[in-house]
Amino acid sequence: MKTIDIDFYPEEPIGVIKKINGGNLAPPVLNEKAGGNIRESFAALNMPLTRLHDAPLENAGYRLVDIPMIFPHFHADENDHRNYYFCQTDDYVSNCIRTGTDIYYRLGISIEHGVNKYFTDPPEDVKKWINVCDHIIRHYTQGWADGFHFKIKYWEIWNEPEIADADGHKLMWNASIEEFNRFYVHVAKELKHRFPLLCFGGPSHCGYGSVSDDFIDYCAMNNAPLDFYSCHCYSADPHGKIIDMPEKIRIKLDSAGYRNSAVHINEWHYFPGDWKRMRNDHYYRKSILEEIKGIHSAAFLCAVLSQWQDTHLDMACYYTATATMWGLYETSSSMPTKSYYGMKAFGEIVRYRRRLKIISKSPGVTVLAGQDHHGKHAMLISCFKTGSCSLNIRYIAAACPATAQVFMLDNEHDLKKVNDLSIDNSGLSIKLCSDSGVVLVISD
Repeated sequence: MKTIDIDFYPEEPIGVIKKINGGNLAPPVLNEKAGGNIRESFAALNMPLTRLHDAPLENAGYRLVDIPMIFPHFHADENDHRNYYFCQTDDYVSNCIRTGTDIYYRLGISIEHGVNKYFTDPPEDVKKWINVCDHIIRHYTQGWADGFHFKIKYWEIWNEPEIADADGHKLMWNASIEEFNRFYVHVAKELKHRFPLLCFGGPSHCGYGSVSDDFIDYCAMNNAPLDFYSCHCYSADPHGKIIDMPEKIRIKLDSAGYRNSAVHINEWHYFPGDWKRMRNDHYYRKSILEEIKGIHSAAFLCAVLSQWQDTHLDMACYYTATATMWGLYETSSSMPTKSYYGMKAFGEIVRYRRRLKIISKSPGVTVLAGQDHHGKHAMLISCFKTGSCSLNIRYIAAACPATAQVFMLDNEHDLKKVNDLSIDNSGLSIKLCSDSGVVLVISD
């Protein structure tokens, strides 16, 4: 068993731990009385933000969030509240807010994987579409149509306008990317004018590249609001492009004049497979879906969230935080998975917001440490595909506490308290006995 040395400096604060552990999708309203109620465990994740994208896909038969679901007859009078169907989305949003997370509202449509596409064509009347969005925003923030006064800050315009399937069929925006850029500029300008205190941005590109740069440049050329730029990243390497992406985006935004625009990666996930094969090979798909919710995924997400602390990333939203194919819960049973407990472990470390210096001597082991307002310390240690190892944590310029609580996430434990550790004056030692794992240490 190899040894991993970790140096912890409990007397050296180095900033604040960023609470960037947002998610996608609220607890479903479908089947809540038939074993599908996840609100309590969802609340335990301690997420700051929930992005509402693809909500109808997890709630079959419900008319949620998307513009065509709330305003189904586009020929109707958009100023008449009777032409809007808010009821189910009201419950969905309210239930989510009750779990302690804020809302990140995506204005647009959910992805369409069917042969026929029903809502992917651009709005035939952009001015009217803006008016519909206006009323939805007012319903949830200003009480319009017996609505609410929720403090929903982020309003995202569309999602993945460039994505297409293997046959070239567009899955969310059935037009050119140039047409989308013009659409975004028109919508963002008008909505920002009407709601100057809210944040408008987007457009959730599939990744970061030339399409992103062209979009940012076009926005800058047309003086369009871009309060936040958002894109996605699915990766198998917790130390590679997913960590480098925020810096590249920050440099581009700054060069285009958007120095105050936030950087959001609002879909991300561990994905070690082949997209095309996953969509066409049933057995391969089954094995990949098990992998992306397992112990490697748990270690991956903790490693990524920890490393993002030292980047220009302002917010991340994991796809998804619920029981979808990509979710933190089992799809069939709504039972928490290993990846759920990884996200829960990070939700615990952000309760210790005063960040403290901690250094891992191994590139495969990622560490993050903090202190709460009571003076208690906590450490989050992520071991991604390291194999079995002994973690030796040495306290620098401070005495090791006489006792500590260690919570283990590995093949055998779901973030459970363990006693397999040794403590002396200089530090403590913990054994990890699986290929990947997450350890949460809290001082007594």
